[in-house]
Amino acid sequence: MKLETKVNLYNNLFNSIIFGITFTIIGGLITTGAVDWASFPISALVGVMAGFVIGLIIPIVKIGAIVAGKLSKPGTFLFNLIMNTVLLILILLFMCPALTIFMGSVLMGEPISAVLPNSYALFLPFFFIGLILLMVFSGLIMKLSMKCAGITAETNQETA
Repeated sequence: MKLETKVNLYNNLFNSIIFGITFTIIGGLITTGAVDWASFPISALVGVMAGFVIGLIIPIVKIGAIVAGKLSKPGTFLFNLIMNTVLLILILLFMCPALTIFMGSVLMGEPISAVLPNSYALFLPFFFIGLILLMVFSGLIMKLSMKCAGITAETNQETA
């Protein structure tokens, strides 16, 4: 497996873990005022898996980088802001309905027709919280992903 592919897989996994856990907690606090700790493990796991699968299927990072590259210079704050904004919009477009259907229909037994209209109710809070998380932690997550993929400082210098 190519190093770039390994880095992308680890990056996708670590971001999915952070967002799956954070969005499960925030979603519970916003919708019911408390986190349902009894269903938290399964809800967070579904969030992590949904985010990971979406990240595998849709090249959201590449799309975000292309859009950001057309509007700003790579390596700048504006580039990172635009790229992370596009990334979050794409991921939340798919993740919000998936998690709403799972939480409402699978866990609570409501019909899909009853929960689907509310699937984007948490889009804005998730978007802003996710944007803050990405802006703060994306560099650390990328460094951890590179380390887990076996890229050392020497390897990184050789490939640059």
